[in-house]
Amino acid sequence: MNTHSRMIAPGELEALDTIVIGAGLGGLGAAAKLIEGGRDKLIVLEAENKVGGVWRENRYPNVACDTPIDLYAYSFYPGDKWSSNFAPGNEILAYLHEFADRFGVTPKIVFGARVAEAVWDDAKALWRVASTDGRTWMGRYLVWSGGLFSQPTLPKIKGLEGFTGESIHTTEWHDGIDLTGKRVAVVGGGATSIQVVPYAAEHAKELTVFVRTPSYVLPRPDINFGAKDRMSPDFALQQKARRTEWFNRFEIIARSRFPMNGPVIAEQEAVWKEQFDNQVHDPHAREVLTPNYRFGCKRPLFSSAYYPALEQDNVTLVGRGVSHLAGDTIVDVEGDAYPVDMVIWATGFEPSGMLGGLVIRGRDGRELEDEWRAIPHAYFGTMVEGFPNFFLINGPNAGGASVTDVVEAQVGFILANMVEADTRGASIVEVDEQTYRLFNEDIQVRADASVMVRGNCNSYYRVGGTGKVFTHWPDTVEAFQQRIRSHAPSGVVFRTAEAGR
Repeated sequence: MNTHSRMIAPGELEALDTIVIGAGLGGLGAAAKLIEGGRDKLIVLEAENKVGGVWRENRYPNVACDTPIDLYAYSFYPGDKWSSNFAPGNEILAYLHEFADRFGVTPKIVFGARVAEAVWDDAKALWRVASTDGRTWMGRYLVWSGGLFSQPTLPKIKGLEGFTGESIHTTEWHDGIDLTGKRVAVVGGGATSIQVVPYAAEHAKELTVFVRTPSYVLPRPDINFGAKDRMSPDFALQQKARRTEWFNRFEIIARSRFPMNGPVIAEQEAVWKEQFDNQVHDPHAREVLTPNYRFGCKRPLFSSAYYPALEQDNVTLVGRGVSHLAGDTIVDVEGDAYPVDMVIWATGFEPSGMLGGLVIRGRDGRELEDEWRAIPHAYFGTMVEGFPNFFLINGPNAGGASVTDVVEAQVGFILANMVEADTRGASIVEVDEQTYRLFNEDIQVRADASVMVRGNCNSYYRVGGTGKVFTHWPDTVEAFQQRIRSHAPSGVVFRTAEAGR
């Protein structure tokens, strides 16, 4: 039975071809390519009132892409309004609005539709999706693009209720915040912190920065673009050349990670050390900011302003974690208290909680959250066994430096499966159970040989910080692109609803 031509019973919702959850970078890219491929009977369900995902939610000072924008933007729509190769967040948000309009996605978006649950009906070969306000939709295919970084991590800190100052996670930043004349604490030493700290050091009266685990912070090779640069007939060619250059740079890093290659990693650590030695002179700061794990074990970062900010006279650097808040103070794990008017939690996100309470129920009532409780898993980060006609964008073990290259490869795979199902007259697309098991066993064998496991670090790349790697594809992006085209199709099964399991 082909659900495109199925008769609609009285009172039954007319089925869409595809329902996409999330209007961030991945969801917009998926919808654009599906529409381009002729699958325009779709909707995009977005919980908020505008597109953007993480670029809508994160408005803190200096928020910017920490991957060069030439690599981060979609290859088929590189953008032509960038002011810098490390584009600021507001420009990326504008790009996503422009992208949605350009590819006809905007009219397909249902804003204010926070999805509560999605339930698979095997007999009808349809997904029933319900929002928290009671609206429902039926779709032949379901594409989830909620994002790995959609659930902020806020430590369970005692004393928050009695704290007399202001306490915010970086995702809660708003235009009314003014650090002038204030005693401010920034908690965290990762990607968000290295962008916030230079701003806070410049504007706060006193700044206390808590760095329990330091990052490898590499020089950021900024290139600024003026209007004249962007209008140059060579601008597009230069973008393409920079994209290729950065793609190759990150592929070298990937090759040193999977499997762990000590000599190549040491070369990258030497690049870090040159900047570190030039910018960090205080003995205490050098002790706090020197990683005790190998490069690539955690997320490598780019900034030329972070280390100098930490050596300013109004900055106190604490190399310990936070214990609790008490009155107008923040107290570290050794009991030392620091008076503050405001605490900024630059503590990142929890990728393992990516579903954010969304219930996705596949065949026989299997819930995705339960399936992922021990470790999130997928087939090429795109399909999950037991969840027919269900696809993920940037799902488990699909991460790489060039996120849009991964998304483009995934959507190509998704679209090919949809076309093949139509050609065969099949209503159901799923991944073979044995293929799925063997694939994920191989993923973990390769991940276990990586610097992420062998490099001596606790990281959000791994379940619980020290468990299995579930975020990254354990190879190069180029290998992902090749294998999802050449190997992934062999594991896909097509059937009709009447044919049974």
